[in-house]
Amino acid sequence: MIIKNVDALASHGNVDGRKVVLDILDAGLKASDPYENTRRLVRVQGGKLIVGEKGFARRAVVDTPPDSMPLIFDLSKVGSIYVVGGGKAAQRMAHGIEDALGDSITEGQVNAKKGEPLLCKRIHVTFAGHPLPDEDSVAGARRIVEIMQKAKKGDIVFYVLSGGASALTTLPAPGLTLKDVQDVIRMLYFERGASMPETNAVRGMLVMLGQDRHPRYPGDATMIEFLTEEIPREIPYERIHARRASSTETSAPPYRRAVEVLKRYELWDKVPQPVRTHLERADPRYDLVTPEELRGKARYFIRVIGPEYMLEGAQKRAEELGVNANVLIKSLNDIEAQPVGELMSCIALSLETYCRPFEPPCAVLFGGETTVAVGNATGRGGRNQEFALSTALRIAGSKSIVVASVDSDGTDGPTDAAGGIVDGYTMERAREAGINVIGELKNHNSNEVLAKLGDAIYTGARSTNVRGLGIVYVGKSSQLQE
Repeated sequence: MIIKNVDALASHGNVDGRKVVLDILDAGLKASDPYENTRRLVRVQGGKLIVGEKGFARRAVVDTPPDSMPLIFDLSKVGSIYVVGGGKAAQRMAHGIEDALGDSITEGQVNAKKGEPLLCKRIHVTFAGHPLPDEDSVAGARRIVEIMQKAKKGDIVFYVLSGGASALTTLPAPGLTLKDVQDVIRMLYFERGASMPETNAVRGMLVMLGQDRHPRYPGDATMIEFLTEEIPREIPYERIHARRASSTETSAPPYRRAVEVLKRYELWDKVPQPVRTHLERADPRYDLVTPEELRGKARYFIRVIGPEYMLEGAQKRAEELGVNANVLIKSLNDIEAQPVGELMSCIALSLETYCRPFEPPCAVLFGGETTVAVGNATGRGGRNQEFALSTALRIAGSKSIVVASVDSDGTDGPTDAAGGIVDGYTMERAREAGINVIGELKNHNSNEVLAKLGDAIYTGARSTNVRGLGIVYVGKSSQLQE
């Protein structure tokens, strides 16, 4: 199984319910791996390189018409083939391309998250810092740019991209240091709890590679982008950008938008002076890539996998187990984890008490990425663990409810746990262990609590990223069965 400590997690509390929930979670996590789709989308037949299939193209900054798929290249006429990119799922996609093309790859560089196993043999992998970038993030990003700048007409550049790339491929703009970027992210995202779109609106203007800047570097080479996406397939790309614009409450140009976000969170006077100078200068050389800059370039965009694969995998397994499973929300994002936990626990209690709108045994599934604004708290945890632990307060005493949540990438926040699982016995077990759950939640210390209770879920770093998977399960209690 993907979950490494299943036996320990199912050894206490609502044992039967936990076994069902862990089985469902494991199936969802298995379905989130982009490798198989990548292998399906890159293949060599009769001296031809075939890339893509109909249905996998996706509208992006530059349109990739669905009828342009598959792309077919005569390998005898192709120059060099490069594989570069970054993100939590980048190495897994690069591994798929490497297994398909082997020695046909000229050179490659991907930045992956520290803690992942090394998968690639021909493509160089730099393990970098996340959620805060580090020196390895910078070194690997610099090498990515250097490789892309070698590309010329007749060459092919595969760019593999997924969530986490903003930190893993950080290349500060001239005049800025890595520490400048780290300080901004720490203050804005972790201390003030800004949403990820708001954070990226600022971070994206401090770097030279993120925020769709990579097409600037390969010249006239053909660029094929492979994306493991965090947004479900059904949400149009244009709406993603519309939501990002509304989240910053402005349609201002990018540099000005970054300034406004910092001012809204009362950080403008607190960020390093070089950051303020850079944003006020608004140098167009380091601005976002414009459509005019890309006009005439051969650029294709292929969406390899998204969160709907994980949710559908979990739902299918639940139904195989005889559980009435329903996906409540596919993309629950940028909302504090604890209030979400309180809401989901109320839903669980309603299902248990009234058996509606679904008859137990039933499961409510959801995907997405909540937030945790830590402020001055000193605890350790992550959005999935904090969500799960916060539900334990309301479901205490239930004999049929189990709640769990995991991050598809295998690491939740700055911890080595992927998430957590709780049930109606959790609060009683915490009291017996002398744990003040309410106090620990205030200190955002969910990891320590769940680890002590044997309720932290471990998978290890998984080389994928389609955000989180949560489940609220209500079994048939003895009362309901009567």
